[in-house]
Amino acid sequence: MARVTPRPEATHNRILIPLKERCEQCDQPLSVSNHGHRSVATLSGQWKLTLVIRQCIQPDCPNSHQHQRPEEEGRWALPHGEFGLEVIALIGQWRFREHRSVPEMHQALQARGVSIVLRSVTHLMHRYEE
Repeated sequence: MARVTPRPEATHNRILIPLKERCEQCDQPLSVSNHGHRSVATLSGQWKLTLVIRQCIQPDCPNSHQHQRPEEEGRWALPHGEFGLEVIALIGQWRFREHRSVPEMHQALQARGVSIVLRSVTHLMHRYEE
């Protein structure tokens, strides 16, 4: 089901840049090919991440079509996820250490300022189990 209310505005901004500056194959400098944007909800607030994406521009290089995303992106959230890893870890702790129910976890997250629906809490609990 689609969102009924819009996602909250980001309270924090962060630019993530890949650590690699040179191509591994041809040793030429990587150029910025695109900027991606991602919104991640964490316990500290809503973050807008700007991802600098680099690519080798040498046409004869085998890596010329591979995009280099920031390595730090994986520290924030799972691929395609909108909630931070710390939110998933907290849900896992509450569920398996404190044996809280999904509605209890939902209320606790909302009390901490995380905008989340009940179904997403269930989904994140299953993601924690993976």
